[in-house]
Amino acid sequence: MPPTPVDNGTNNGARPNWALILGQWDITEDSQRFRGAGHSFTAHGQLFPVGLAVSDLALQSGTCSVRIQFTAPFGESEQAAGIVLGYRSPEQRYVFAELGAARSAYSIGEYVTGLGWRPLVAAGELANLKNGESYILHANLSGQELKVQVNGVPVLPHLLSQPLEGRQVGLIAAGDHTVSFSDLAVRSSRPRAFVVMKFAEPYDTFYREVIQKQAETAGFEVFRIDEKPGPGVIFQDIQREIEQAEIVIAEITPATPNVFYELGYAHALRKPTILLAQRGAELPFDIQSYRVVFYNDSIGGKVEVERNLQRHLQAITGR
Repeated sequence: MPPTPVDNGTNNGARPNWALILGQWDITEDSQRFRGAGHSFTAHGQLFPVGLAVSDLALQSGTCSVRIQFTAPFGESEQAAGIVLGYRSPEQRYVFAELGAARSAYSIGEYVTGLGWRPLVAAGELANLKNGESYILHANLSGQELKVQVNGVPVLPHLLSQPLEGRQVGLIAAGDHTVSFSDLAVRSSRPRAFVVMKFAEPYDTFYREVIQKQAETAGFEVFRIDEKPGPGVIFQDIQREIEQAEIVIAEITPATPNVFYELGYAHALRKPTILLAQRGAELPFDIQSYRVVFYNDSIGGKVEVERNLQRHLQAITGR
């Protein structure tokens, strides 16, 4: 069955525009076909034609799916095809979910300037892929968590080491044989903003009246760990929420150890962070080099911090 109708894509009448970066392609309104021809490049340690086509579809957080069909038997020659996420330019890092790459059925890889294309994680026996069959490859991106499904079955999760700089969606293929793509579909979801702070007044009010309102206005789904229902290990829940968030907002006025631990994990993931603190707060030495949005605990201070927070949020969403 084709993918469910979504925000944009070839299956609901919205036709993406394409730019062909590598390889030879045939592009129509309903499909994209890599001819298996073009300049050869080294990918996964081997030399063969590589195809790269990027669209004007964008994905910050959400899902992308495409139907893929191979024309040659696997095992007789190298071939692969998949979805590109986070494209910005030919020389900047992007990631891709593929079928047939890295001598495996399913894989997630990345392009790195100076190193080329390389696998990050792979699974499945290559021999289980069949030419002539139709596979629906589905990639779900939430913050730095990337999950891959094939024909509706989860096959591969991976935590990206750093956020994606770009947002363009594209297609990638490799090998000497034709690969066909169709039913490309993208569904965007609201990016998540995870808030770390002390759970007590007056910070709870500051969260509800300033942070939550401004982040929701900027288009984010806002979340604190104390708002998560159900059982679970809090430490693991916090890690997962930080990984799945597009940004982390931290109120660091009181020197709360757990807040700085969570902030440190966000920094380790190179995640965009916005730091908030009342003027006069004593900040740890290793935090002083970061840009902090200071505010006064007053009516005038509320207006000022709303304006500054909104500016920072807009800078992140517009990058």
